[in-house]
Amino acid sequence: MHSSNKNDTSYKVIKLTNSETIIASLTSDNANDIEIQNPLLMTIDIHMSELGERESLNLCRWIEPYTEQKYFTITKSTIVTTANASVGLSNYYEYFLKKLDDWQENSHSIKSKSFAKEYTNDEYTDEEIYDEILDSIEVESKSIH
Repeated sequence: MHSSNKNDTSYKVIKLTNSETIIASLTSDNANDIEIQNPLLMTIDIHMSELGERESLNLCRWIEPYTEQKYFTITKSTIVTTANASVGLSNYYEYFLKKLDDWQENSHSIKSKSFAKEYTNDEYTDEEIYDEILDSIEVESKSIH
């Protein structure tokens, strides 16, 4: 039995030894491995704007295009470090998962692993979504940027 549900807020940023960084719901933590749900690959794009160099966060599905499986086990020896996701990132993650669910309900097939970035960019840039979510949060800590 899995201890997680859709309202699970124990989101972790996980840096793997292959240099990938993912965000996921942590559903269990054992001596040798962890179990996660809804993993998304995190990548940072650097681009030039009128204000100079800017970074934007992109999320896309990590393994799901290739399997119907919902839970994944990661051996701890393949993990460099883990960190708790910030409030802003947690909200972005939840928003993105909702968009994925909406898209999947309206789609008959999954065509590519990177569709999420393209799908999101049809409406907003990732940066705009992230900024909007951050603006909507009543920030209690000044450490959230």
